[in-house]
Amino acid sequence: MNNIRTQRANSEVEKVLADIIQNRLNDPRLSEFITVTYAHLSVDFRHCKVGISVYTGDENVVIKQLRKSEGYIKRELVKEVKLPYTPELTFVLDEGAKHSDKINEILSTLDIPEEVDEETVQSDNQED
Repeated sequence: MNNIRTQRANSEVEKVLADIIQNRLNDPRLSEFITVTYAHLSVDFRHCKVGISVYTGDENVVIKQLRKSEGYIKRELVKEVKLPYTPELTFVLDEGAKHSDKINEILSTLDIPEEVDEETVQSDNQED
């Protein structure tokens, strides 16, 4: 039962944090290419690990600015999500998107022959 409650809370906190970071923080160092990829609340709701994906800009500056804005972010979060406690937020870089981009880049450089249609091969063989 607690697991479902935590999952629902994680989902709601993730949505609200994404809205706060993307739409309410007025910091030019925080570009629009920042995504909240996950929010994991501890079982007691006192701590929350927040995954941040940064597509443009300096990742370290973004994390530093988010940490400086933590008080404001927490106040806004508590206004919208009813939790037993105001969780301490820990912002971490989510490298998943970068790894995915690297894999796609590597795959695009491979010389893989096009798939051959079996009907075309069969019809070519019958003509011989």
